[in-house]
Amino acid sequence: MFMPGFTQPQQFLEAWSKMAKENSERLESLSAQMSKMQGESVERATQAIDESAKLMKESLRYAIQLGDEWRKIGLETAKKATQVPGA
Repeated sequence: MFMPGFTQPQQFLEAWSKMAKENSERLESLSAQMSKMQGESVERATQAIDESAKLMKESLRYAIQLGDEWRKIGLETAKKATQVPGA
């Protein structure tokens, strides 16, 4: 009469309460897992940013070093080009 398979309304309420509780527990578990994954993602992103910053700094240092070397070579070449042979 109330629902097929249930002879009394209390049986339905118990079953519904049990399903609601299980669903709530699953949602809590899912929320905890998502929170953990978010923390891990933030940690990985932070590490990637730090590594990118290190790489950019090293690239800048290397570019400065190359520029210094090119200037030295340019000056040496200019000096050699202005020297008079046999003088």
